[in-house]
Amino acid sequence: MVRDWRKTAVVLKEKMGLKSDPIGVSLSESSQSSGKHAVDTTVCHMLLRSRHDREEGVLHAVAADMRCVWGAAALGLMSSPPRLKEGMLYLGFVADLESGKNLHGQMGMLGDESKRFQELTTFPLELAPMDPDAVVMYMTPGQALRVIIAALHLKGGAISTPMTGQASVCASIARAVGEGRISVDIPCIGDRKMGLVGDDELVVVLPSTGLDDFMVGLERTDYMARYPYTPYTSWSPSLPPMFTPMPNELE
Repeated sequence: MVRDWRKTAVVLKEKMGLKSDPIGVSLSESSQSSGKHAVDTTVCHMLLRSRHDREEGVLHAVAADMRCVWGAAALGLMSSPPRLKEGMLYLGFVADLESGKNLHGQMGMLGDESKRFQELTTFPLELAPMDPDAVVMYMTPGQALRVIIAALHLKGGAISTPMTGQASVCASIARAVGEGRISVDIPCIGDRKMGLVGDDELVVVLPSTGLDDFMVGLERTDYMARYPYTPYTSWSPSLPPMFTPMPNELE
């Protein structure tokens, strides 16, 4: 039975002040074919549609539908081809093949081991037709601070995200699914071109396995870190002396 994700989505959107819907991402080993079939697409373009199109944004795709090898390999829809793993596709971004290979090794792609999944489904979390493996949110740096505070409430520690400037949201989903890690990253060029992400936005990806703890942290820290943050006003303003009323002027 699929969990009712509507309340979770509403709370996330309200407490985080998000301008668009949180997105559920599901990776399955067999075809489930929920929603519309997205063809000639990319992961970030599917996320764009799920983020903004509501009922029309419940989408599914397989590897053959993907036009971006980074996204398909990151999510394990295909095995990472040698030209990706060995650094060739990074040339232009990096100086040589060795640098490209070293960069790729920091990204954490599910397809580096082998093909793992048959189908990708993305959807507005509020309309989830299935339980997600990860939740993707786009937000401002101030909202991302709220995520970090909530995520660290129960166990402390720190959020550490490898930032390579490549396949940011796809690699973040891979870390959430493969390692159960939260990522706070800077959207890559592809996400800006195909996902229409703004210059003021970061991408945050939460593993669904840790979402209940995150929601507890979000609720418990609401008093100390409620968003939007309000200014501290208990101070006396200071103006140049010539603008201040003089004692004799007050008589």
